[in-house]
Amino acid sequence: MTLTLLLMFGLKQPALGLSLPQHRLWAGCRFASLSMLARRSRRRGPAAVPRPPRVLQRSDSGVPEIAACHPEQYDKLLSSKVASMVQLVTGAVAAGSSSASEPQTTELPAIEVFESARTNFRMRASFQIWREGAGLHYVMFNRGDSRTPHEVRTYPMGSPRLSELMGPLIEGLAASEELRDKLNDVRLLTTSTGDALVTVTYNRPIGGGAWEAAARELAEALGVCVVGRSRKVKVVIGCETVEERLSVPGRGECVYLQTEGAFTQPNAQVCSAMLGWAVDATRGLDGSDLCELYCGNGCFTVALAPNFRRVVATEISKASVALAEANLKANGVSNTRVARLSAEEFVEALAGGRPFRRLDEAGVELASYDRLHTLLVDPPRAGLDQTSRALAAT
Repeated sequence: MTLTLLLMFGLKQPALGLSLPQHRLWAGCRFASLSMLARRSRRRGPAAVPRPPRVLQRSDSGVPEIAACHPEQYDKLLSSKVASMVQLVTGAVAAGSSSASEPQTTELPAIEVFESARTNFRMRASFQIWREGAGLHYVMFNRGDSRTPHEVRTYPMGSPRLSELMGPLIEGLAASEELRDKLNDVRLLTTSTGDALVTVTYNRPIGGGAWEAAARELAEALGVCVVGRSRKVKVVIGCETVEERLSVPGRGECVYLQTEGAFTQPNAQVCSAMLGWAVDATRGLDGSDLCELYCGNGCFTVALAPNFRRVVATEISKASVALAEANLKANGVSNTRVARLSAEEFVEALAGGRPFRRLDEAGVELASYDRLHTLLVDPPRAGLDQTSRALAAT
């Protein structure tokens, strides 16, 4: 196509009244076009092999492997996990002992194990959406394979409330053109008290009256709160928080507000047992202070605060700080301050390296925490950063 156009231009050149010889015009144009093609070829590289179309995978059970539970293997899998954890902790203790200036024991205390329910234990779940005409399907992808969608008709890990909602929710979304159009994913957050929050994300703008009316009708029909999201848009129908109430051994009932998008412990039963263990482990420390890094929504903070004289907790997320403060207030905790600082910033402030306005805003005067003898960390999946490890070592 390019050479043909050049030839036509060359043939008509004399009629344009140009004095440049025709053959020289052709040569120049041909040279430029070939160079341009060569440069484009180098930029593009070899022609890409087209990917095969994605095909929805269905199973008779409606439960792909990524979503499956194996209750019959629970004891075996738990024993293997306990053994791995003991090995990791033993190695860490031995390494710390070898680098210490004085001999230290490497013997671990007795291991306490708190078992989970075999099924229906997850309070939250996230599903991608696969569209077939006007129909919608929940899908998940196996680890390491983002190209093969697997249909999820039932989710045995999900809490009773979550499982109860899955069918009516997907049917309600599919029944409304406004709700199903370019729907990308669905996230459900439930509590043991029966609250439920549904977040739906779209690949198109939302927020108009039609979408809000349809979402409100669905929310009322299912008895849930709905949050809709699209690029730079967030629409809340009803509320964006749910309330969880956990019975914590040795502490009593703790109330936790949980919000859309924030981290929450997925297994409420195990969370209660975990908090109870921590309460028992810190009993008798009421004359000292606690430092908690990565406090999140205040899950541990609320449960452990009564065991200490004072608590200073840190969290980098502004939304999580606000949620932690709300949870402290909901539980009547008054001896705790939450500051929006990273672990590195807190360590720097503790060492007197520099002042932080955010500590002042939180009402934290670190010099007054003269009994800061206990450090609690519940780090993100990336692990405990070097600064926090150094603080723990001191």
